[in-house]
Amino acid sequence: MEEGYRTFLSYQIISGLKFVTIDGKRYKIAPPSMENRLLAEHVYQETLHSLRFDNLITKEKARLLLQRLSLWLPDHDEDLKKLEKHLEDKKVSLYNALYNSERQGRIRRTIERAKKSINNALIKKHALDYMTLDYHALITKRKFLIAMCLKDPKGNAVYEDETFWESDSTILEKIIEVVERDTLGVEDFREIARNDPWRTLWNVGKESCMGNSPSEWTDDQRTLVTFAKMYDNAYQSMECPPDDVFEDDDMFDGWLIQQRRTREKEQKQKQVDSLKNVPEGAQEVFLFAPTREDANKIYEMNDEESRIKIRQRTAAIDQAGSIEAKDLPDTRLELRQQQIEEYKAKMKRGS
Repeated sequence: MEEGYRTFLSYQIISGLKFVTIDGKRYKIAPPSMENRLLAEHVYQETLHSLRFDNLITKEKARLLLQRLSLWLPDHDEDLKKLEKHLEDKKVSLYNALYNSERQGRIRRTIERAKKSINNALIKKHALDYMTLDYHALITKRKFLIAMCLKDPKGNAVYEDETFWESDSTILEKIIEVVERDTLGVEDFREIARNDPWRTLWNVGKESCMGNSPSEWTDDQRTLVTFAKMYDNAYQSMECPPDDVFEDDDMFDGWLIQQRRTREKEQKQKQVDSLKNVPEGAQEVFLFAPTREDANKIYEMNDEESRIKIRQRTAAIDQAGSIEAKDLPDTRLELRQQQIEEYKAKMKRGS
């Protein structure tokens, strides 16, 4: 992003205003007032409960239709989770390859493929959203809110609440088309958040640089502040990454994911340590779970490596019906590794 355009976007977001030129006239989209936000929510609820839209389907019906068409089956949700986990793993690998540019290249190509696969999966999963009542209500609410904030070149309101539904929407449709075209992506917000002029303004004034209370912030203002705080937390961390990492979104994500996983592992260990009657140095602890919900909570206390071990054991038991501990996949692997280490030690003594 060019510095001049980044400066323009920074001040546009801070002001909460947007100027759009249609047919040679410059219109202004002002920040929505709390009253307009509330009116828009009324429009959303009224649309959801209007009998005029009985031809639209619910989200549940859309989900069932996708299954019937074999576009999105229950197994696909699990596949998507695996893809997202794979992407996270690769971002962590990218961060750990900070000083290995050759390895970075290979990882980045894998990351791009993973992102593309996730995007394609999400397109399939939400292929019928446009047919749902929820989607229609959301679009109607957004259209109404922009209309209530729209001012003509002289500063007069273009639409009024009482007459909106009978008004000519030609100008509004053109305005919305421009707004959607210029919508910022996550990468844009992140670049703005970590660079000047926003970074300097934020460091000096924090939330006050917006000039109003958080309850009055626009969506863009809330998003920008969220990313600004994310970078603040990283800079203040005891394990703050190098500046090069901040400039690379995927690599920075890798650092965040690694930090999160470390915290989760420490928290799970504290949970295990807090349990009573656990022998010191025990590698495995078996707990009785009265309900399925309790079993899920206990399962979540395991780290990813332990979960893989549990899944492998379960699969082996399901296949064999019953199995001795020494024949479990992870036990056999440990025994093989021990044999290899013993053989290496023997060969070393022999030499």
